Amino acid sequence: MIKSVLFDLDGTLLPLDQDAFFREYLKHMGRRAASIAEPKQFINQLLASTGTMINSKDKTKTNQQVFWEDFLANVGIAEDVLVPVMDNFYETDFVLVKPTTRASKAARQAVMAVLELGLEVVVATNPIFPIHAVRQRIDWAGLGDINFKHVTSYEHCHFCKPNPDYYREIVDRIGRQPQECLMVGNDVEEDLAAAKIGMKTYLVTDCLLNSKKLDFTTDYQGTLQELADSIAGIIKAENGGIS
Repeated sequence: MIKSVLFDLDGTLLPLDQDAFFREYLKHMGRRAASIAEPKQFINQLLASTGTMINSKDKTKTNQQVFWEDFLANVGIAEDVLVPVMDNFYETDFVLVKPTTRASKAARQAVMAVLELGLEVVVATNPIFPIHAVRQRIDWAGLGDINFKHVTSYEHCHFCKPNPDYYREIVDRIGRQPQECLMVGNDVEEDLAAAKIGMKTYLVTDCLLNSKKLDFTTDYQGTLQELADSIAGIIKAENGGIS
């Protein structure tokens, strides 16, 4: 039986153009870092260290630990100088990226429809950002008042999408079996990877991403509005007629 529904954030609950989002994010991050580093070199190392974090398979280190160990070792800036600048960026400048996103009525309708069925809701965003940045994007999506069962961020996750261990860590944390979960997301590679551990999947087509043009299968597919309208039927079917 499905007991928990996991929602991706960027491109799913929060519609956006991913390229525009990251272009603006890196532009403003570079401007903030200009006081302590050459912006282009800083951003290049930021991206390199983020890549190291995404590819990490070290279950003993959180994504945060992996990122900062690599970043501090290669960026050439003292930790006591760098960390306050990065923290201040997320506190004051990250909001400048908000215009590349938009709130969706369907996102709230979908989440509320799941909650009304008595199911748990998890925000399963790729954990490459600190929780403060994740919470801001949840607010931008118009969902800041929702009491989610769990929200992933780089502070406590040890893996990133599309590593199946990212999903294993979520089910362990919320006390579920993979077969009790439905993963909802817009990225073929990252979100449908949940099926590898036995989760059901719903591919959201509003901001569909399939950059590698992968062949794929998914249990369900449609817009977020279609999910909001059909989730009760999906859960009833998955749970043997019991909604």
